[in-house]
Amino acid sequence: MSADVRAALADYLEFERHLDYAEETIALFLIAKGTPARKIDGRLYPRSINRILEQIGKWYDAELKDPERHISPLRPHDLRHTFANELAKHPDVTEQDLERLLRHRNKRYLTVYTRPPEATSAGFKEKL
Repeated sequence: MSADVRAALADYLEFERHLDYAEETIALFLIAKGTPARKIDGRLYPRSINRILEQIGKWYDAELKDPERHISPLRPHDLRHTFANELAKHPDVTEQDLERLLRHRNKRYLTVYTRPPEATSAGFKEKL
């Protein structure tokens, strides 16, 4: 995910998430407190999250003139790849930590999730 996407999520976590349904849940996206919850812990259904993130990406892109900074289509699964990639960069994180946090035991999947995006890899080549 781009720095812009990470900044938008950080803003949500700092300024808005506490207004949502259940502060104590570990879920990232929650139903607003005023909305009747369909799940006990306040979690949104996956399709709801997909629609919300798609719309956020469209609104964000509409405000930017530079197409290089567009984030659409924004998908929840992108968060998983970013999380895994950032986690794998830390020297104290072991392969067992990655397996536990990503819930994958297959090394092939760990490689897929921890591989940097193509744009990042291209940047490494340019620096060399």
